[in-house]
Amino acid sequence: MSDELKLSTRQEGMLHYIYDSIEDESRPPTIREIGGALKISSTSVVNYNLNRLKDKGLLERDRTVSRGLRLTDLAYEFLGRAAATSDKATSAFAAQIQNLVRVPILGNIVAGEPIDITNDTFSTYDEDDTVELSSSMLPSRRDKLFALRVDGYSMIDDMITDGDIVILQQQEIAQDGDIIAAWVEGEGTTLKRFYSERELGVIRLQPRNPSMEPILVDPEDVKIQGKLVLTISQAS
Repeated sequence: MSDELKLSTRQEGMLHYIYDSIEDESRPPTIREIGGALKISSTSVVNYNLNRLKDKGLLERDRTVSRGLRLTDLAYEFLGRAAATSDKATSAFAAQIQNLVRVPILGNIVAGEPIDITNDTFSTYDEDDTVELSSSMLPSRRDKLFALRVDGYSMIDDMITDGDIVILQQQEIAQDGDIIAAWVEGEGTTLKRFYSERELGVIRLQPRNPSMEPILVDPEDVKIQGKLVLTISQAS
């Protein structure tokens, strides 16, 4: 065996686990599944070793989906396994996911530090903390979509409740009535309906729960972070 194909025990274990997952479940494993199987708590360590397998020509990675791993012919040769069955399973899974859009979950809508939604955020998020959706469920413009978990009941009359996941389009402007995620000075990040009360010189962030009062705030103290495009209910 050449030096280039000398693997660590951990890397060889990953290769075997990926092969077994494809054979047994007809799909590649996620990063967290690999970590759990090999008792690796850090996803960055899993990522590092997957990248080394890729560098050695044993693995191909599609980072646009959470199970975007494919063993190469060299990997099957290294494992001493036939590629036919696994290739068929991988191709079938690829057909299922080709219309999926992967949206990063950036955090919870709670009081506290603002969620940092920048160009860098979308390249550095935990790639296993995502939600995958059919492209048919989303608007034609799909760049800069992000997801947040809802904490609380302020939007219950809009059928958005605690534990739901909301998909938003990153933008910094809104029209009256839009449901937005906004950073408010002294309040943190919140999900509300947006209204510009020009005659009063304030922004009104309106909850959709009759037991809660609207937030009236100076426009200088509000930063719109995104507009709602889809709610994923977590109700059982």
